[in-house]
This record gives sequence, structure tokens and C-alpha cells, in this order.
Amino acid sequence: MNNSLTIVPAGAGSGKTYRIETTLADWLDKDEVRADRILAVTFTEASARDMKSRIRARLLQSGRSDDALALGRAYVGTIHSLGQRLLTEHAFAAGNAPTSRLLEDTERDLLIRSQIGKAPSLQPIAENLSRFGYRFTPQGGTAEDQFRGKILSTIDLLRNLGPRGSDPKLLDDLIDTMKVDYGKTKKQNKLHAALKSAVQNMFKAFPNDVSETVSAKTRRATLRADHQLIRSAAQTDRLQTDWAAWQKLRSLFISNSNSKLPQGYDELAEAIIEAADGLELHPGPLNDAIEHITGLVNGAQEIVAAYDMEKRQRGLIDYADMIARTEEILRETPDTLQAVLGEIDCVVIDEFQDTNPVQFALLWRLAQHAPKALIVGDRKQAIMGFQGADPRLSQALDDQFPDALDPLRCNWRSVPEVMEFVNSVGAGLFGTDYEALTPQAAPGCANSPIQYVNEISILLSICYA
Repeated sequence: MNNSLTIVPAGAGSGKTYRIETTLADWLDKDEVRADRILAVTFTEASARDMKSRIRARLLQSGRSDDALALGRAYVGTIHSLGQRLLTEHAFAAGNAPTSRLLEDTERDLLIRSQIGKAPSLQPIAENLSRFGYRFTPQGGTAEDQFRGKILSTIDLLRNLGPRGSDPKLLDDLIDTMKVDYGKTKKQNKLHAALKSAVQNMFKAFPNDVSETVSAKTRRATLRADHQLIRSAAQTDRLQTDWAAWQKLRSLFISNSNSKLPQGYDELAEAIIEAADGLELHPGPLNDAIEHITGLVNGAQEIVAAYDMEKRQRGLIDYADMIARTEEILRETPDTLQAVLGEIDCVVIDEFQDTNPVQFALLWRLAQHAPKALIVGDRKQAIMGFQGADPRLSQALDDQFPDALDPLRCNWRSVPEVMEFVNSVGAGLFGTDYEALTPQAAPGCANSPIQYVNEISILLSICYA
């Protein structure tokens, strides 16, 4: 670290955009930064346009029209546009053709899907989808559709990890974590024998379902389903591998104040429930989970390797490449990193909480070496989890550089009545990690009751994100 670093935790309505605008203006006014040597990044096109227009407007208001024009040459935009620009300017260092074509989403999916059937690690799962929990549902479609969806999401997660996603040791770490989380197991044969005996005792005592002994329609349907499960478990070997059946047997219906079942039924059902509760200590589910994650991770890594090779041969890139390959060349070719750093005076990052690991690596590689760096974000507003974003990265940065923290503590958007409520909820959700924002608006200045409702809804959605 040889720069001036400022980290700004900024809650909703605290004025983070204004802070970015005024900080850049101050640097420009003091001639510490040139307009064409600004690198400013955010995560949506709309936010990038707004940031650029605000900086330009500030320059024009100060009579600095030349700087306003020079801003067009600066790196101001989304992280993907930054990656695309650097890949274009340093194509040979990245091993790309200077005119690499960006894949459309449909083309990307087609190339990836064409590799799924060629990945040998996926075959054990594909040959027994039901064993690993894939079965038709109205919402998710066929078992095959769900399996393909799981593969694609695994591929996206691995690519968001950067080089870590292709590391063979990643799988070992995942399996070790699974074993720790699952806990110690008991002997499989003993657990299975106890449950098998319990369901056979029930089926022997009640070979027909007892649904007609209750009046409620929903209760009758539940008892019929229970009986079908018990009969299947007693007459087949499904309990050897069907952990969903074990789970269902843990919640059999028994008598209550409104529905009385035949004498002896409840005792036998409770014996089944007690035996099925051993599922949490049964090694079978853990073994299957390990086999499942092994096939998915190895298969996804095989597909990504083949997909990357095909892209390079065809002179193609996709959106993930804009980040992953840019991070790679900055990490592996110091001359390229120095060339980029030689063109910038500062790094400004907005919405930093929405970075995934490879985005974090790319941005931090630049920010930690730039003469000036301003990083703004709020972990409570993280919304990009579906893209692998991890707000713990932002937390780790805060913890490593406590002296660089300069939080915004005021709220300029909401009335005190709303902020009192939100601060109370925030403290309950996040404890000491939540920093209350002091409202600056006058009491009761909302235009209508609807505005109160809208503000509360928006702020609560942020708190629960």
C-alpha cells in the first residue's frame, strides 16, 4: 500500500454519490488528479452514466470545460466496460485477438451446453438423477432440466472465483467443510435396520390405510400418502438410498384433538419417526452429497476448460471474460499492470459490496497501487448474491484498514419518523454491526402517507437484503 486510501461505509440515503462527486471535485480543484486519468467504476449502466454526468456537470460549473471534455477519455463506467477496454488495449498480453467478438448470451449457453454431455465426471449423476434429488416439479421442469440448471449455476460460481475456481484443491476444501458441518455419523446398518423394522411393524399392523377414520379431507389425503410411503419402504429397498423418504417418515401424521386414529397406530408411527430421526447421523446422505458435489465441481471445471479453449480458438469472449481475463493479465503480467497504473491518478469504486471474488481481485489490484483510492459501499445493500457477490470481502477490507474508514452517518432522504423505525429494525438485525443514521429531513415533511409507506418498504428491503 503506497496510496491514500479512503473507505466510506454509506447507508441508504446517506449521500454516497455526493461524497464521490465532491471528493473527485476536490482532487481536481487541487490538481491532484487529472480528469482524463480518473478510473471510476460502478455496477450498473445507469449508475455509471449518472456518475459521469455528475462529474462533468461539476467541472462545467467550475468553468473547467477542457477537463469536462477530457473526462471522455477517462475510465468511467461499469466494471465490465472497464474489463472490455483493458482487454482491447492489452489484447496481446491477454492472449486474445485484437478484434475478439463478444458472445451473445444465447451463443454462450449453446457452447456450454454442447460440452455438458462430454464431461465424464457428470455421468454418475446423470445416470441416476433421482438418487441425487432431481425429479420433475411444475416449477422446475424435468429432472434433466434441473440438472442442467445446477451445472450452469455451478459453472457461473466457479468462474466468479477467478483462478480459485479451477483449482483442484477447491473440491477437497468443500468436502472437508461438508464433513465438519454434517458432524459425526453412526453405523449405517444399525440405523437402517431400526427404520426398516419400524415400517414393517406398521405395515403388518395396518396393511390398509386408515384415512377413513378421520373426517377432514386434508387429513385423509395426508394419511393416504403416509400409507403409500410406509408400504413402499416396507416392501422395497428404497430406504438404502432414498433420503427424501427418510425425511418424510420423520413427519408422519399422528392423532390430535380433532383427529383420532385407531388404537396402536400412534405408537407405531412414533417408533418410525424416532428411527427416521437417525437420518441426521446416517453416513449415507453425506456420502451421496460428497459424490454429488464431486461430480458437479469436477464436471463444471471440465466444461469451463473446454469452453475456454473453444473461445480462444474462435476469437470469442463473454461477459465473465471481461473480468476474469483482465484480472489474470494484471496478476500475471506486471508490465501490463504498471502500464494501466501509469494512466490513472485515482481509483473510485461505488457499490463495492456487490463485488464477487474475481471482481474484488481485479479492482483491489488497481486500488491498492493507485495514488488515491476511494471505495464506497454498504454491506446491508448487497443485492448481487445471485452473481456470486460476497459482502464479506468488503468486511475483510474494513477490518484490514480500520484507519481508512470514514463512514457517512447522516440520512438525507427520509423523515425522522421513518429513520427511527429503520434504525430500530437495523439494530435488531445486525446488532453492533449496524450504525444508525441520523435523519436530516424535518419531521413530518413527507408529501403524503404513501411516501411514508414507500420509504419504509424500500429501507426494509435494504435491511433484509
